[in-house]
Amino acid sequence: MRNIYTLAQDGTAYNTDITKSVVIKGVGTDLKNNPSLLKRANKKVITNALVMALVDVAKECDDKDWIKKYWNTYHCQNKFISYKDKVYTDLCKNRWCSTCNGIRKAELLNKYYSELIKWEEPHLLTLTLRTVKANQLAPRIDEMVRAFTRIKDRCNKRNRRGKGMKIKGIKSLECNFNATSRWYNPHYHIITPNRQTALYIKQEWKKEWNKNGEYNAAEKGQDVSKIRNVEKGLIEVIKYGAKMLSDPDPNKKRRRTRGDLNGLSIYAKGLHVIYKAFEHRQLFKSFGFKLKDMEIENSTTAQSVGDYELWKYRIDKMDWVNESTGEYLTDYELDVKLEYLLQNSIDTSLY
Repeated sequence: MRNIYTLAQDGTAYNTDITKSVVIKGVGTDLKNNPSLLKRANKKVITNALVMALVDVAKECDDKDWIKKYWNTYHCQNKFISYKDKVYTDLCKNRWCSTCNGIRKAELLNKYYSELIKWEEPHLLTLTLRTVKANQLAPRIDEMVRAFTRIKDRCNKRNRRGKGMKIKGIKSLECNFNATSRWYNPHYHIITPNRQTALYIKQEWKKEWNKNGEYNAAEKGQDVSKIRNVEKGLIEVIKYGAKMLSDPDPNKKRRRTRGDLNGLSIYAKGLHVIYKAFEHRQLFKSFGFKLKDMEIENSTTAQSVGDYELWKYRIDKMDWVNESTGEYLTDYELDVKLEYLLQNSIDTSLY
């Protein structure tokens, strides 16, 4: 059992002399009565528990570079600077960080929503292949990326010759882990403007993978469904990588209500394998169209400020504490079900 209150000691040294100026970046987050800060506290607890399990796995695998990457995430948002009713912090921007992943998803949602809402009948296309073992995952992903590029180029060439439709959409590469069989299932989620485009891409996908018989893209593994809510459909596509909480056997379909954590586990070894296979890969990408230039707020603007307050994260309190006043930033309280899961359902087995 892992004690989530004493996972590790914070080794980051902060300057607590608030008479000195500091540099803050971005637009900040509202400090007062902001539920997003409470969500950040919840995500910080979850991410810390996950990261410590990933560190254990990386040590067992002797992946020294990955130990550093996971520790980088452990220190993500360890301090906040509050200035003029807003708080500012540094982010690790790693895929296994719940907060950074959520911010990335929100940015992508804002970026593509205005385009997708114009599509006449958007459909969600899922493209899969046979599952693979851990040592086959990275090569399989390479093959999938090359295969989709060939399909896209082939379809575009036909279209230029007047022999086929132009294809466009947005695609996301994801991977599930089956803890029962120890198999990995990399797959694409794609949003297309209409059903005809989805069926066309699915047809080409099956042709591409079944022509030599080495791999099989079975009909039952591919899915096409109409998107009735563009925002929910876009969120489905930009989950970005891998589920942190999983059923031991994802093939067993069962309906869950919101907040139902029963039977879920965190399989750190499986996640470590997936994150390594996804390294340096662009998981989310559009094809066949370009977004119009958008006026994007410059989040990298920096300014030097002196009249600020420093809040430091306390593991035992699961909250940020004001260095000067001792005040808590969020008054976060850990849900009992989540606490049990984080203490008892994190699997670091190397199989």
